[in-house]
Amino acid sequence: MLEAKAEYYRRYPVAWLLGNEKLKQQVFTQDEHDDSVENKPFPDKPYVRLMVDWWLASKMNLWEKSRQIMASWLMCALYLHNTQFGTNRLNFIQSKKEEDSDALLQRCNFIYKHQDQWLKDMFPAEYSYCHLDFYRPEDNVRDIAANKMWAIPQGGDVLRQHTASGLFIDEGAFQPDLEKSIRAAQPMLKGGGRVDVVSSAEPGYFELLCKGEGRTR
Repeated sequence: MLEAKAEYYRRYPVAWLLGNEKLKQQVFTQDEHDDSVENKPFPDKPYVRLMVDWWLASKMNLWEKSRQIMASWLMCALYLHNTQFGTNRLNFIQSKKEEDSDALLQRCNFIYKHQDQWLKDMFPAEYSYCHLDFYRPEDNVRDIAANKMWAIPQGGDVLRQHTASGLFIDEGAFQPDLEKSIRAAQPMLKGGGRVDVVSSAEPGYFELLCKGEGRTR
């Protein structure tokens, strides 16, 4: 029964994210502006469902955002889903500085920790600075992770050293090395991986990409 539920969540990320008439919602967030509650369910808004549909349909996405639409939280949730339920995953989360990237990874860990216990037992994971590693339940010694999320700073250095599954770049318009990251991610895209760049508005390379004018090679 639990295996069937997990498979449903795997196949339908929006059910895991928001719940439905069959299964309960598994994604909860932390509101840094409201200390009256420890967590809040991810809001079920029409644009959120559209973003999930688009994310599933396309593997190279530029997300122009305004404040308070929770686009970064949504990408954290979707990349966590891809890592937790996937196979041989290595997903990168990138911000301008390493500590900012780790703050995003901590959001992923927050979501992970607030799932039902049976899901965490089925997909055990451990967080350390800049790393969220998933293991197989049957592994007695956790020395090699089955699936991994890494938080990395801007630029292409780390990307060129590893064959990744996906790259989520947050506030890309404010990263001076965004172009280097996008170019370094091209082999990953050609191999079937994905790239998502989320940002509020700022003149520069991200703006050129959104206009179809930025070079990616």
